[in-house]
Amino acid sequence: MKRLTLLIAAALFYGLLPRAGAAGFAGPGPDTAAFSLPVPQAVNSRRLICVDPGHPNSFNSGLEPVNGTTETRINWQVALKLESILKEKGFDVLLTRSEELQPVENKDRALMANSAGAALCVHLHCESSPGSGFTLYYPDRQGVFDYKDDPDNGFKGPSSRVIEESLVLALAVQKGMQEKLSGSLADLGVKGDSATKVGSNQGALTFSIFSKIPTLTIEMAVLTDKHDAAFIKSEEGQEKMAQAIAAGIQLHQAR
Repeated sequence: MKRLTLLIAAALFYGLLPRAGAAGFAGPGPDTAAFSLPVPQAVNSRRLICVDPGHPNSFNSGLEPVNGTTETRINWQVALKLESILKEKGFDVLLTRSEELQPVENKDRALMANSAGAALCVHLHCESSPGSGFTLYYPDRQGVFDYKDDPDNGFKGPSSRVIEESLVLALAVQKGMQEKLSGSLADLGVKGDSATKVGSNQGALTFSIFSKIPTLTIEMAVLTDKHDAAFIKSEEGQEKMAQAIAAGIQLHQAR
């Protein structure tokens, strides 16, 4: 009941639920390495944003060619554009890797954002599945890290506070993306980590489990769809995507 109340309140705040006399509803879907990276110093934590360009890691390189590109390439290119836009808006930005092909494990991406004191973290990814459009995933329940050879095997997280705050973040970013990407990409909604393959096994995505701050995975487009791939491969499409995500982050931080 508490989470439902939060969902409704946040949706009203971000204009995702109709108010008195309004019609329509564009809210969430039903299931609503060890590398040393520079960390900005002496910043206001509400202004430090962690941008995590997904892949490569030991579980998935993201380098399989799909419609003339790779997920790792797209994630990196959009991350650089998002970093630039956020800095122009007055934010400090921490990237979880400093090179396109630098491998970083998913657990370490979360630990990096935690230790830097970031206000939030957005993980940039692309789907290779049926459908077309963007989808946002937040940790909707606590998970258990399940990697037998890792010393943190069995670690549980995130906290209920992180789960609730991640939903608020997801709704804000969805709002920004809806407004900026209307007519370009479909909004496939806000869903829980538990709707993903890894999340269904662990309860949550790995970086969500270890996160101590609001965390959000953004599947920016479906690379196996020719329309989505053409959009996200183009400079114009990448810039538009970065602007859309930045608008959502700014909306969240201004509340």
